[in-house]
Amino acid sequence: MEDHLLEVKENIHLSGRTWVLRLSAPALAEKVRGGHFLMIEVSKSYDPMGRRAFAVGDVRGDEILIFYDVVGRGTEIMSGWVRGDRIRAFGPLGKGLFSYEGDKHLLVGGGIGLAGLTLFGKELRNMGKEVVFAYGARSAEHLSMMDWLKEEGFSYIVFTDDGSAGRKGPVTEILRDFDSSWVVSACGPKAMMREVKRISERTGHKVYLSLEARMACGWGVCLGCVVRTRDRRYRRVCWEGPVFPAEEVLI
Repeated sequence: MEDHLLEVKENIHLSGRTWVLRLSAPALAEKVRGGHFLMIEVSKSYDPMGRRAFAVGDVRGDEILIFYDVVGRGTEIMSGWVRGDRIRAFGPLGKGLFSYEGDKHLLVGGGIGLAGLTLFGKELRNMGKEVVFAYGARSAEHLSMMDWLKEEGFSYIVFTDDGSAGRKGPVTEILRDFDSSWVVSACGPKAMMREVKRISERTGHKVYLSLEARMACGWGVCLGCVVRTRDRRYRRVCWEGPVFPAEEVLI
């Protein structure tokens, strides 16, 4: 892991509150794997203080794509970046990544959490494995990564809470449609992840969860992102994770 100076090539609003940031990152792109994240410097001042963690959503040649939601001061600043701006990013981070076991993979993403699965999906496909995405959001407006799924040619199933696109209801219901021979990897809001874990205990799916947590450092020093495990110990999401077998963590 290293600190990189990256050039902004594009920063586009997709829909809802989601943007995609395209960065020239030749030294970083070749090292990134599905599940890795970066700690991005959003301001050189103390307003706001510290870096922000973002999953690497895609790698295209020597460029990387970061999908992000504008939810606070830091991401509001990011939305103002323009072509030619240079930003600092520390990474790639995360030691616990997704499992490639099995030949059939169901990737369950809630909202911007889908960006934590997309690069992994491309890796699986390149290995000749069968991949289906399940993508859930509050409404059609918030299905901001649909164009990426279509462009990449993946099979996908859409869920919205209000029924404005795809199937009405929570994306977690998808586990009931696929038998336990499918390995499930999930990323999204904590409530969604908790429900994926609960349903899998009935369906028998092997599940991996890519957890999100507030981070100050990103490399295991500050202990601000710990998750409790089944053996009543703690693991750092940034260091031992961000991906954990569902049966090992209490969320």
